[in-house]
Amino acid sequence: MPDEVHSSASQTGKPKLTPFDRRAMQRDLAAKELTRAKIARKYGVSTSYVSQFAKQYAKEIDVIRADLDNAFAGFWIASKEFRIQALEAEYARALGSDKRDHHEWIKARLQILHQASEELGQLPPRATVAVTPVVHILEGVDVSLLE
Repeated sequence: MPDEVHSSASQTGKPKLTPFDRRAMQRDLAAKELTRAKIARKYGVSTSYVSQFAKQYAKEIDVIRADLDNAFAGFWIASKEFRIQALEAEYARALGSDKRDHHEWIKARLQILHQASEELGQLPPRATVAVTPVVHILEGVDVSLLE
């Protein structure tokens, strides 16, 4: 992500920040290293927009500020609790489908349950098999005699 990011104005005249811009602005506000005027210039918005943004995302900014050294602070997906909630919502959506008895929907629900079990640590980790070559060394044998 470049240091300088800019928003584009939407048809309503309001700045349209990308999700990356919103996240970066939240981190800038949490860090309190830049003035709101500098943040406004950085993102191509007005200082009043930055103030409104700070009010709107106050909770998220506080979460980031509390764990500022963590690059993942403020990301919902970095929280096990939120990942489980998302899996639960997807499971409910799949179960509520009128096609829930179709084999692909059953398969999707089973995958969701499997992912939730892995997330909760209820499944053992998958085993990794490492294959290393074996070198045989024959001592006291003249290999030329074996030919």
